[in-house]
Amino acid sequence: MEIESTDGAVFIYTFGVMFSALWLSTPGTPPLNPLVVGLFGVTSLGWTVYFKWQIAPQYEDDEDDEDEEEETITPPTVEE
Repeated sequence: MEIESTDGAVFIYTFGVMFSALWLSTPGTPPLNPLVVGLFGVTSLGWTVYFKWQIAPQYEDDEDDEDEEEETITPPTVEE
């Protein structure tokens, strides 16, 4: 299992979404302690793994599509 830049982006995005939700739901300064940061980290890591194995493969190009030739569309001509 290789770590790619997409994995880091998904992890940081998920962590940021949870931090933003905590910040918006708590008036004033949100209570950030090691437990909350650890919980956000574990949840972000879990979502990143799920994304890599279940969601990302749905968006990869099929190898069969590369072998097919692209159809060239010729514009219609006007015959007089």
